[in-house]
Amino acid sequence: MKEVRSQKSEVRIFLSVFCILYSVFCILTFAYAKVYIDITSPALRKLPVSFIPAGQAEAKEITEIVRNDFDFTGMFSPVDANIPGAEVKISIEAAVSGQKVTASVAVMDLLENTEILKGKYTAEKTSLRLLSHHISNEIFKAITGQNGIFRTRLSYIANISGKKELHLMDWDGHNDRDIGSRGLIVSHNWSSGGDYLTYSSERNKEWGIYLLTLANYKETFLFSSRELNLAGGFSPSGSIVFSSSRDGSPEIYTMNSDGSNVKKLTRSIGIDVSPAFSPDGSQIAFVSDRGGTPQIYLMNSDGSGIRRITFEGNYNTSPSWSPDGKWIAYVGRKEGLNQIFIVNTDTGDAGQLTDKGNNESPSFSPDGMFIALDSDREGAKGIYIIHIKGGWQKRITPKGMRAATPRWSPYLK
Repeated sequence: MKEVRSQKSEVRIFLSVFCILYSVFCILTFAYAKVYIDITSPALRKLPVSFIPAGQAEAKEITEIVRNDFDFTGMFSPVDANIPGAEVKISIEAAVSGQKVTASVAVMDLLENTEILKGKYTAEKTSLRLLSHHISNEIFKAITGQNGIFRTRLSYIANISGKKELHLMDWDGHNDRDIGSRGLIVSHNWSSGGDYLTYSSERNKEWGIYLLTLANYKETFLFSSRELNLAGGFSPSGSIVFSSSRDGSPEIYTMNSDGSNVKKLTRSIGIDVSPAFSPDGSQIAFVSDRGGTPQIYLMNSDGSGIRRITFEGNYNTSPSWSPDGKWIAYVGRKEGLNQIFIVNTDTGDAGQLTDKGNNESPSFSPDGMFIALDSDREGAKGIYIIHIKGGWQKRITPKGMRAATPRWSPYLK
């Protein structure tokens, strides 16, 4: 293994979330020569990590958030600092000056007694949770060599007293908020850069497709008809795919992000719905019953080259692409219940990920390691996160709150 020298750099990072700006001043030392945990390994071993806060009270809060981030992934095993067994030690010291808090972070390889990362991060006190997630990302990158998902978000539909509202929350379920959508909301999706959401809403007995700019919550009307119109996803170039029954049976269409240049892609006797662009925009996955039962199909982005990719079961819907385009998660009915499956887009090999209750609306995390979904396994339908390798699953919305249709954001700036 080549020796990689530690590098020190001073970086000023400006982070923003919905018009809240704060800066982070970092002095970082990274040692990326060693990957401490291979998150892609089929035989993933949890890495024992200890977390040590010091300084003012904010250190404990930051450390707890970072600890929860790492524990949440199911890839790390938090170890009490007073108990031997940790292989990596994360120390976080906080100092407060006025309305700003500075976190000094040190990450040590305890087996080789080497420093993995050292940094200082400064932010407004009001942005402590966002700062903590940023620190988690930095540590995760140093340990695994991969980008972390700790600053990503989920959009979802909350059923509040019978009213369906579009909500946003952090990936771990915190900072939940209604983003002010109007009307009956159904399908929704993120743009590839995370700047926009598109969704369908019924207003004045007409279904419309709308675009929401997340920087200022400005809504833009794109398309409507008296029939059902359901928003699909974005292509990397900004095109939007959707289904519409404006000409009779539901078919697949595309349009520009301003609602112009509407093109019809499918023309079949059956129903074509639930379209989703592949990550590179070259293909579209969709659901069709043209073969007699609802199944997942693929086609080129211009509507050519249609082929079926699911063959097990007689009810398969809701396709969602993995970030690398190699897998599609979908809902399949088995023994009378809806479960989450994944299928390889090249080989057609499929596997089942859930087996308790009804599970629907899968959405991949931007690193491809997790899937968000909704499930009624504990009564009221809620949002869960599961690891794609199975076993690890966790609910992130409160019990008793009815929540459905999660959509995972891309990596956010």
